[in-house]
Amino acid sequence: TLARFTDVDRFVNLSTQSLHRLPPHVQQKFIRLKGRDKLPELLQLLKERPSPGGAVLIFCNTASTVNWLGYILDDHKIKHLRLQGQMSGAARAGIFASFQKGDVSVLVCTDLASRGLDTSGVQLVVNYDFPDTLQDYLHRAGRVGRVGSKAPGAVLSFVTHRWDVDLVRKIETAARKRTGLPGMDSINKPSPKGG
Repeated sequence: TLARFTDVDRFVNLSTQSLHRLPPHVQQKFIRLKGRDKLPELLQLLKERPSPGGAVLIFCNTASTVNWLGYILDDHKIKHLRLQGQMSGAARAGIFASFQKGDVSVLVCTDLASRGLDTSGVQLVVNYDFPDTLQDYLHRAGRVGRVGSKAPGAVLSFVTHRWDVDLVRKIETAARKRTGLPGMDSINKPSPKGG
């Protein structure tokens, strides 16, 4: 069994022709651990983080996990915001605007925050729950190291299930071979005319 995955520091070049590749300047780290160890690992990470360490996005797969994790962070006096799809659009906009201004540097969220939002201040993405698909991983990882960022950024993923290991291996293989993620090149291609 894999106890810990290695850092994957070199990634394929990001080009306009292949937007489904991992950014080469963003460090990817995978930690294999039991589900019960995710929370202590996250709390230690947040408490040991340097104070002007940049913004952090913590991704969960469900709104209920976002809320549960938020209550735990409250108990540990870790200032944060929560963003998930069960909130009204106005509430989500206000929360994200506050996060972007830097009022609070930790945002616990669902994949709702992985697309279309300006996250140039984010320096760390934590996949508290490993994403279900390579596409979701790519969108989450794309929240760091963006144009205008002050630092290259990093993605830290907690890997708890056997079925997640297959996705991790695909990500690491794509990085080593300097290729796009498997199955990603067909996404967003225009469909043939008349079809």
